[in-house]
Amino acid sequence: MRFVIALLAAASLTFGLSQDYVFGITFDAGGKFDGSFNEGTWRGMERAIAEVEADFGLEIDLLEFEGTPDTAAGGMRTIAAAGAELIVAPGFLQADAIAAASAEFPDTAFVLIDDVREGPNIRSVVFKEHEGSFLVGYIAGTMSQTGVVGFVGGMDIPLIRAFNLGYEEGVLYACPNCRVINNYVGVTPDAWNDPARAKELATAQQAQGADIIYAAAGASGMGVIDFVRETMCYRPTTPLRETPLAAQVAQIEPYAVYEQACANAQPLFFIGVDSNQNPLGDTDGNPQTLNHGLTSMLKRVDVASYNAVYDVVNDTFEPGTLVLGLAEEGVGYALDEYNEALIPDDLIVELEVIRDMIVSGQLQVTDYREQ
Repeated sequence: MRFVIALLAAASLTFGLSQDYVFGITFDAGGKFDGSFNEGTWRGMERAIAEVEADFGLEIDLLEFEGTPDTAAGGMRTIAAAGAELIVAPGFLQADAIAAASAEFPDTAFVLIDDVREGPNIRSVVFKEHEGSFLVGYIAGTMSQTGVVGFVGGMDIPLIRAFNLGYEEGVLYACPNCRVINNYVGVTPDAWNDPARAKELATAQQAQGADIIYAAAGASGMGVIDFVRETMCYRPTTPLRETPLAAQVAQIEPYAVYEQACANAQPLFFIGVDSNQNPLGDTDGNPQTLNHGLTSMLKRVDVASYNAVYDVVNDTFEPGTLVLGLAEEGVGYALDEYNEALIPDDLIVELEVIRDMIVSGQLQVTDYREQ
């Protein structure tokens, strides 16, 4: 059974559920179906709950709350009062709310994703986004034919600056003469849910020559993806770099609309974030034809929520702070049927070498938050 708590007035509800466990998840900026951070966290919980119910014969109810930073604490209290053993809160904007609610409900386990709060029943999960962003930056720097790539961030905060800087360092490691154009949607939480503004930024970046654009902007990132899908291609006005991309694209069948609209042109690509957004680059329902998702920087928020479910069911939940990077397989890049034809084997080998260098400390990637 799945329930959505839409109003804080629901605190007075009597659920009357016959269940073995009650779990909860609270969303704020960007909403549940942002196609990225929030949705990835939710899908991790859904997957774990389905497995637990099937394998152990349990019944688990998942209560959901969508609100704002100001209402998040109330949503958590409502869910906890309904008997929740676990509440997962994706997003740093919920940090203060989780600190308050966890103190009032000491028997509920809380998981905060993307920030740190201490408490005997709080698990904080943070990521080394700069490490994963370095890898996708290296892909962009290796493959860009124009030598210009873009970055569209959501809210201008240190967390997203960490994505940005890691990406830029990866681009320049592969291509010292490349240029990275950086823009942010805004400086308030609204920046996570403004795809129109992100689309404007992507349009401006492409006009300056960007042929690959990385979006780390929550639901706003869909504006970048929509721009690339709708624009499809560009016609070079300056000589192109010789990169592996041209040879890879030449081996891929173009889809019909692209073939008609983009004669004598070059394809545009986006890089997704958090969840695997590669499938969003497929415009004709056929993974074998040209796809506009070059790759995605995976931030395994789904693993954080998935593991939390199992830890509560197995009575092994422990509070504290988890830091997940390349070494812990908490970040990485997506390679699947949608983009495997775009990424040459030699580049995959190089990325594995670079990953090992980062994990061993031989290659240092700057974390903007620690400068």
